[in-house]
Amino acid sequence: MKVNVRLFAGLHQMVGKREIVLDVREGATVRQLRERLGEEYPVTEAFLSTLVCAVGEEYVPGDYVLQEGDMVALIPPVSGG
Repeated sequence: MKVNVRLFAGLHQMVGKREIVLDVREGATVRQLRERLGEEYPVTEAFLSTLVCAVGEEYVPGDYVLQEGDMVALIPPVSGG
C-alpha cells in the first residue's frame, strides 16, 4: 500500500524532497515505515529511532497501524534556545 510521507527540518534536506510516497505492506506500522525510509534513503538511518511521527494531525506511537493513503509527518528532534 502507498503512504504519503511529509519530511520536516533536516530530514527533508537529507532526502532532497519535502514529501515522498513509500510503499509498505498492508498492516505496516509507523516503526516499519521508518525502517522502509532507511532502506530507501540510507542517509536517514542515524535519525530513524529519534523521529517523532504524526498521522493526520495526531502524534502516534511506533506500533500505530497505517492505512492506505495516510499522511505521515516525520519530525526529527530539534534543539534551540
